[in-house]
Amino acid sequence: MLVSSFWGGPRTLAKNERIAELDGIRAIAIWMVLLFHSIFAFYDSPETLKFLPGPVLHILSLGFLGVDLFFVLSGFLITGILFDAKDRPFYFRNFYARRIRRIMPLYFTVVAIWACLYRRFWQYFLLSSVFAANLAMPLHIPIPHGPGVLWSLAVEEHFYLLWPIAVLLLNRRAFLILSITIFLGCPAVRAVFAARGMDRVLVHDLSWFRFDGLAAGAILAMWARSRVCTKKISLVIAGFLLFAFAFIEFIGPRFGHTASSALNFSRTYLIFAAFFVLAFAYRGTPWTQFLRNRFMRFSATLSYCLYLIHLSIGDGCTYLIRHQNLITMSPTGLLWLRAAVMIGVSFVVAALSWKYFERPILMPLSGSPQNRESRQAAFA
Repeated sequence: MLVSSFWGGPRTLAKNERIAELDGIRAIAIWMVLLFHSIFAFYDSPETLKFLPGPVLHILSLGFLGVDLFFVLSGFLITGILFDAKDRPFYFRNFYARRIRRIMPLYFTVVAIWACLYRRFWQYFLLSSVFAANLAMPLHIPIPHGPGVLWSLAVEEHFYLLWPIAVLLLNRRAFLILSITIFLGCPAVRAVFAARGMDRVLVHDLSWFRFDGLAAGAILAMWARSRVCTKKISLVIAGFLLFAFAFIEFIGPRFGHTASSALNFSRTYLIFAAFFVLAFAYRGTPWTQFLRNRFMRFSATLSYCLYLIHLSIGDGCTYLIRHQNLITMSPTGLLWLRAAVMIGVSFVVAALSWKYFERPILMPLSGSPQNRESRQAAFA
């Protein structure tokens, strides 16, 4: 049975098919971010982390790339939803109505709470209210620590504004060319601006430098709806992507720090795309069963709220420990305590938010086949 599932026939994506493995990919992304922030986001002394073996510390230090995995996932889902709905009436209205229901109620609720707690940062929250948090640095607006996660939501919202127009106006071939152009062009643009001395954080945060991850997801969505979406070809594609990653890893440093930095995100997208291709092609088989378990589904369901609130809860925990002198522990013990509280409280709050706030808002659309897929497409 395992051999049959490995060498089986084509699995082209059907319209409105719900892919359980995507929940697992989303869960991996949110856990990457949670673990990274719980360990590295609070400026502990280097001695605090000595208890972790070097290889484990290195792997955890890459957790910030979970945001890039979210980008690839969103590009795949949003592109698929738009193409599947392209010939239906009320194309724009239906898409934006679902995006508004899924994203904005929780987003603006959290921003309003933050505005009360982080009172000195009203300019940042004003900017965030129009989904422009990633413009705070070039505008010299101070950024609060926990709410700083909104930069990635801004990238996604800018993508949502532009992508439906591209899908509607272009045929599949032209759209694929556009997506490939963006995927190849973004690192070139990053290199040009980095060479001219632009701040590394700006190259990281601004939308037009980061659309290549979403474009990678769009290319995958086109592949998933093509005749070459077979298990055997997926192995070839994954192998090519891994080879491209190794090639960039080898030649990048030879072209200097600027080129190497510009390609950092690109090589990450290649790894994620290879994993994505294999997970998609072997969906529903024993090979991808670990992506479909209950824990992964649970983490994926709560991931949007988890992403928004976890770092602020960590801020609150740190404030109580450091400024109220509630607990006297070793630095390593405080790290473990903060991580446990941050992740545990975040899950409790996110579960309550999903049950009593987010899910009731989505319920009126729950019977629609289109909505069953679009619920997978929330950023988190």
